[in-house]
Amino acid sequence: MSKVTGGIYIPHLKNEIVQPALDYLGLGGARAVNQVTGTFLAEGYAGGYTYLKQLGKGPAVGAMQMEPFTYNDIWKNFLNTPKRSHLAALLKNIAGTFNTDSTGIPKANTLTGDIFFAAAMCRVFYLRVPTALPLANDASGMAQYHKKYYNTSLGKAVWQENIDRFQQAIDA
Repeated sequence: MSKVTGGIYIPHLKNEIVQPALDYLGLGGARAVNQVTGTFLAEGYAGGYTYLKQLGKGPAVGAMQMEPFTYNDIWKNFLNTPKRSHLAALLKNIAGTFNTDSTGIPKANTLTGDIFFAAAMCRVFYLRVPTALPLANDASGMAQYHKKYYNTSLGKAVWQENIDRFQQAIDA
């Protein structure tokens, strides 16, 4: 498979977007970078194009195809604690103030226009999962982890079909 995805060269996606976003949050490392990069490839890329809005009638937005309900739940029930106020402030800083709601929280559609922010929010999504991220070189484990926690049993992803995408993330 080619290393070009919807106009984004996978090593650039990984090293110029995902890694700096996660490092900015203090949540980087090979496991996290590969999981988030693989999630981009599994969720937002199909048939040679990068999708910023779910096709059909689905609500997911952004390169990581996060649903607004999930996004809002992260802000309401995970980031809205004193323990995570610093993380919330970093995310708000990435998003900027131009697209916030009345409480100062970035609107979910920020995920559509800001791939750096989308990568950061994807990492925060995985931070909520009580099970550790798979090993940094385990494409099969990453595909299964993605399916179980990110795409869930209700999603259309088939983890076996995404192993190659997570392998591309590892190899980039």
